[in-house]
Amino acid sequence: MKLLRIVEKVRRASGARAVPPLGDGAASPSRHIMAAGSGTARSDSRWEPTHRHRKGGLYRVLAQGVLETDRSSAIIYDDADGTIWIRAKSEFQDGRFERL
Repeated sequence: MKLLRIVEKVRRASGARAVPPLGDGAASPSRHIMAAGSGTARSDSRWEPTHRHRKGGLYRVLAQGVLETDRSSAIIYDDADGTIWIRAKSEFQDGRFERL
């Protein structure tokens, strides 16, 4: 739940969509957490990407954080639709993402 509070704080600061509950509260087996929103477009018309994924997606880094499971560094970022993503910093910097 601490991670959700952090993501919600970043979401409010960035103007992204709300983070829905994760169901039964069980930990996600994945180190990649996607916070799906309502499917509506963002109202922030000034969104500018900071990185491109090797598969072509554009993303904006919002903050750095810590993964609760192992205390490793994480990157919190969003896409143009307002979906907030969290990925281990080591994965974010291993060549999957290119700084624009």
